[in-house]
Amino acid sequence: MNRHYDGLTLGALVLAGLNMRPLLTSISPLLGQLRQTMGLSSLAASLLPAVPMVMMGAVALLSASLMQRVPLQRLLLAGLTLLLLALAARGVIHSGSWLVVSALFGGLGVGVVQMAMPGLIRQRFAQRSAPVTGLWAGALMGGGGLGAALSPWLSDHFGWSLALTGWALPVLLAIGLWLYVRVPTAASTKNVALPSLWRTPRAWTLAISFGLVNGGYATCVAWLPDAYHHLGWSAQAGGSLLGAMILCQVAGALLMPLLARKADRRPQLIISLVCQLIGMSGFLFAPLFAPWLWAAIAGFGLGAAFPLAMVLALDHLPHPQAGARLVAFMQGAGFIIAGCMPFIAGQLQALTHSFSSVWLMQTAVTVGLIVLNLRFHPRSYGRAFGRTTA
Repeated sequence: MNRHYDGLTLGALVLAGLNMRPLLTSISPLLGQLRQTMGLSSLAASLLPAVPMVMMGAVALLSASLMQRVPLQRLLLAGLTLLLLALAARGVIHSGSWLVVSALFGGLGVGVVQMAMPGLIRQRFAQRSAPVTGLWAGALMGGGGLGAALSPWLSDHFGWSLALTGWALPVLLAIGLWLYVRVPTAASTKNVALPSLWRTPRAWTLAISFGLVNGGYATCVAWLPDAYHHLGWSAQAGGSLLGAMILCQVAGALLMPLLARKADRRPQLIISLVCQLIGMSGFLFAPLFAPWLWAAIAGFGLGAAFPLAMVLALDHLPHPQAGARLVAFMQGAGFIIAGCMPFIAGQLQALTHSFSSVWLMQTAVTVGLIVLNLRFHPRSYGRAFGRTTA
C-alpha cells in the first residue's frame, strides 16, 4: 500500500510540475498573433513574463508564515486552483491588460505551489528527497518546453485563445489527483536561530546570483521565439527552438548536479555559466549560423545552474530548517530580480528596435555572474553566517 501511494504521489508531483511553466512559455511563441489580434502593446508584452516571476518571489518571501499556518497539501491545492482560474480566464480575454492580470494571478498560484512542494517532498520522501526534488525540477522545466513547442500547433488548429486556455486542462487533472493523494501532517519543529537574512550580505549575494540566472531563463522564454520571428522564422519554428532549449535545460538540471560531489560547487557553476555565455554570444554575434546549437548550449547551462544554486545555498547552513529559510529568501528576492530581466529586455528591444541589445545585456550579465560565483569558496560559508554554521 505504501508503495502504491508513493507511486501515486510521485505521479501527482510530476503532473503538478508539468503545469508550472506553460503559463509563461505558451505566450512567447504567439506574441506576433497577439499583437495583431488584440493590439498587444510593447509594455504589456514585457510585463507578461515579468509579473508571474515577481509574484513567485513575493510568495516565497512570505512562505515562512504561510507554511506555519496552513497545511502544505491545502496550500498546493489552493495554488493549483488559482493557476486553473487564471488559465481558464484567458479563453475570454481580448485585451493585453487583462492578459497581464491573468499572468499576475497565475504567477501567484505557481508561487504557492513552488513554495509548498519542497516541504511536501521532505514530508513524504524524507529518505529520497534529493532525487525526488530532481524529478520535480525536471518536470517543471519539461512542462515549459511542452508549452513552447505545442502552443503554436494548438493555435494553428484551434485558434490562439484555445491555445492559451487549453493549458488549464492538465491543471484540472493535477487538482483531481492531489485531492486523492494523502500527505501526512508534519511534526512540529522548533525555530532555529538565524540572523536577519535581510541584513546578511551573503544572503543577498546568493539571491542576486540566483535571480540573474533565472532572469536569463525568463528572458529567453519571453523573447527567444519573437527574436527569431523578427528574423523570418514562423511561430512554430520559434516555439520549437525554445522547446529544444528547455529540453537541454532539463538535461543540465538532471546531469550536472550528479558531478557536484565535492564541497566546492564553483567548478560546476562556472561550467554552467560558460555554457550560458557561449549560447548568449551566439544569439548576439551569429544568430542564424547555428541557432539550435546556441539554444542547446545556453539551455544546458541555464538548467544546470538552477539546482546547483539551490545546493549552494543549502551548503551554507547545515541545519535543514535554517537552510530552508535561506533558500526561501534566495528564491523570493531572486525571482523578483528575475522578473525584472525580461521587462528590461523588452524595453531595450522597443528602444533599439533590435534584439542584439537584449543578447548583449545577457552576455554582460553572464560575465558578471562568473566573477560573482568565484567568491563562493566553501571556506567562506562559516564567515558569512557566523556561528549558525557550527
